[in-house]
Amino acid sequence: MLDLMRKHARNWIMKLLLGIIIVVFVFYFGSIGGKQQAETIAVVDGKTIAYVDWVKEYQNLINYYRQRFGDALNDELLKQLNLKQVALDNMIQQAIVLQKARAMSLAVSDEEVRMSILAMPAFQRGGVFDEKIYQQALRFNKITPEDFERMQKNTLMTALFLGLIQDGVKVSDQDVYDLYRFQNEKVNLRFVQFSPGVFRAKVTLKEEQLEAYLKEHDQVFRIPEQIQVKYLRFKGEDFAAETAVTDAEIAEYYERHADQYKTAGGKRAALSDVKTKIASEIRGIGGMQAAAAAAKKAHDTIYQQEDFEGYAAKNRFAVNTTGLFSADLPPAELGRIGDALRNLFSLGKGEISRVLSDQKAYYIFKVESKKPAYAPALKDVRTQVEKKVTEQEADRLAKQEAESLLAALKQGKNLNEIASARKLNLAETGFFLTGAEAPKLGSSRDLSAAIFQLTENKPVPERIFYLNGHYVVLELKERNKPDDRNFAANRENLRNALLQARKTEAVQSWIEGTKTAMIKEGKLKINKEVKDL
Repeated sequence: MLDLMRKHARNWIMKLLLGIIIVVFVFYFGSIGGKQQAETIAVVDGKTIAYVDWVKEYQNLINYYRQRFGDALNDELLKQLNLKQVALDNMIQQAIVLQKARAMSLAVSDEEVRMSILAMPAFQRGGVFDEKIYQQALRFNKITPEDFERMQKNTLMTALFLGLIQDGVKVSDQDVYDLYRFQNEKVNLRFVQFSPGVFRAKVTLKEEQLEAYLKEHDQVFRIPEQIQVKYLRFKGEDFAAETAVTDAEIAEYYERHADQYKTAGGKRAALSDVKTKIASEIRGIGGMQAAAAAAKKAHDTIYQQEDFEGYAAKNRFAVNTTGLFSADLPPAELGRIGDALRNLFSLGKGEISRVLSDQKAYYIFKVESKKPAYAPALKDVRTQVEKKVTEQEADRLAKQEAESLLAALKQGKNLNEIASARKLNLAETGFFLTGAEAPKLGSSRDLSAAIFQLTENKPVPERIFYLNGHYVVLELKERNKPDDRNFAANRENLRNALLQARKTEAVQSWIEGTKTAMIKEGKLKINKEVKDL
């Protein structure tokens, strides 16, 4: 029960409902592709999950959330939802559940599939199944009736199997009341905070400490590989003036790009009004084409003659030279050139790159020098190491003081007296809901669960907490119990919500356990990481 509360400590009911929506979507709106494609991203006990089917699942997820959240679902929220990972997890989970269902010889008849489709509100008009709506919906989603029926059969088998897991989930009266308390009970806490920053002045550094820290964290301070490059730049604008533009080309371009040339009123602009602009755009395109041809010619010649500087001098091209740089701190001009860094750092000293480009120019690079990665000596990074070790030691001292105070409280000593004797700043949160964010402290699932267990006889938690950069020791000062008269009116809604949440967690727990076991047995293999999809 407390573990469940800990997971839903903030806005518990909202998170519960969202969790239900997600799980229902995973098992009832996901799809298992039936096509065998060349690129396999995962294998579940012999069943392949193809990249093309993952893309379909990923797009389904995006559409699902957009339909339900509308404009509130922006790009940042989509990124936070991590839908690429969710899509892959969905497909793996669906495959696992279906295989386990079939292994148990669970079956769904064609008649059950038919009846379930007839009962779907999305295909009904006036409460009655409408064949026309059904066919239109399938065509819109580019799904054949056979594929949809197969997907629906999988859905029903999934529901049948998951029902077996969920049937054993129970909720007691005490569980329901605990949830009511968690949502409605208020507490007031006394607390003392220990900030590591206060202890920095007390830290005394020793040379061996610094050496040991640098050795243990050498990758943090390691200087990455660096290179220096020379390059020739072929700018499109330098070749644009050489591009001849005819009236016929302008007219043809005008017709092909009619939507780009409109007046303030939305009407199509006359050719005479935009002729100069179109000519400039055509010259720009021609300039880039000429620049590309010149860059290719230069690359082929330099590659054959192995004389980068000589070619540049002969043809009066300016040679640009960078300083030494690493892949994570490249010169600004290189950051605009797609794939430049990966290409350049793969070259050896003296080698030239293939022709690379950005929106305005083409480039040929030569690696002038390379400096391999190395671990610096302490004298070269002493300031950084001293700062890190000081922060580490200050943190240790702050935590040590907090642990010492907690130990004294567990022995029955009074927090007021200890704080006064040690000249510690004792503060109070004021009353707040157990499951809400603690005023002046912040939010923590572990903190919410620990507060819920505090009583007058046991007012101190078993551990200290790290919140917002401070180590915190707290004790219960007083508890404001909720009005139980409202409990009866909310009992059944709370019971149903809690039961559904536990069923959801039972399913997720079973899936995670099964996945872990299958990976260990070699029955689940993931061939591609999400970041590569």
